[in-house]
Amino acid sequence: MKHDELEDADEIYLLLGKVVTQIVQPGETLSVQQIIGALYRTGLRSENPAIQQACDNAIRLLAKKLN
Repeated sequence: MKHDELEDADEIYLLLGKVVTQIVQPGETLSVQQIIGALYRTGLRSENPAIQQACDNAIRLLAKKLN
């Protein structure tokens, strides 16, 4: 993996952690679809292109897990 790809992966995982932390409740489990929805909403609300791109990348990563 290239250095840029590693940085991108770290950014995606950091974003996933933040989004999941914001929506999860104690004792609750989240489906991949719920996480994708939260990432989608986060990307829509953000005015930062880097956050929007990270959300898109994270959604693609999770969508691959569903297939």
